[in-house]
Amino acid sequence: MELKQLQYFSEVVKHASFSKAAEALYTSQPNISNVIKDLEEELDVKLLIRTTRKLELTDAGALLFQYGQQMHQLVKQFYQELDDTKNSQKGYVKIGIFPMLGTKLLSKMIAEFHKLFPEIRVRFVEDGAANLQKALMQGELDLVVMPYPIDLDVFEFFPFLEGDLRILVNQNHPLAKNESIKWEDLINENFIIYREGFTIHDTILEECRRLGFEPSIICETSQWNFMMEMVSLNQGITILPQSHFNEMDHQHLQLKMLPLIEPQINWHLGIAWRKDSYLSYATRTWIEFLKMALER
Repeated sequence: MELKQLQYFSEVVKHASFSKAAEALYTSQPNISNVIKDLEEELDVKLLIRTTRKLELTDAGALLFQYGQQMHQLVKQFYQELDDTKNSQKGYVKIGIFPMLGTKLLSKMIAEFHKLFPEIRVRFVEDGAANLQKALMQGELDLVVMPYPIDLDVFEFFPFLEGDLRILVNQNHPLAKNESIKWEDLINENFIIYREGFTIHDTILEECRRLGFEPSIICETSQWNFMMEMVSLNQGITILPQSHFNEMDHQHLQLKMLPLIEPQINWHLGIAWRKDSYLSYATRTWIEFLKMALER
């Protein structure tokens, strides 16, 4: 068995498609099929069940995929450690963040970090908490911004940001006259919110249902600026996380931001990585820099 065979098999499983795996690997679908066929013949087991609609793993296929992922991580770790050995001051770090984390805060941090470590590149990947955590566990990211509570059996972390939830309404909306808004005041409002996969999506649904109503959701998205634009057109209200680090520029859109109370929901974020995982020189350097920057 070769690493290339494992890689091809793993891509087919991840994409649940021979054609999509071929695209990801920049090869042909027949080539992928032949590699999987040779692998099944070599192991003398059926790895995949092919139907007209989907691919399913056999027990042997699931076992191979599990060990294949572990081997992929070992190979990746080897090259990371090798790079550290050869280039002690170079590297890159991939960190998963939420779409709305305060661009001013992050841009200032990156600018300062680049001055100190010009050979280290930082790449941000934006998504919801669930997808970011999954990517971290699969080794696709080095670090992620993660909402509390954080499982200490699985992750190590340090505190990053905290704040509360705020409501944004059009300046001409009746609620704009208030100093603050209660959750129960939102029963008849149209909601424009983050899509499923974002922690705030679940928080909003849970709180509304706790108060006995189902929110009228007219739009779900991952783009906070799109939500603000929709509110500026008076299509509904939106609820976004707010902290002193990410003050939202909302006035030019003729929006009013108000505290959301009874209850006021606070949020806490940490920057986390897999416990006992290898951290490259670049990742370790970025972690230490962030810790010092947040203490100032």
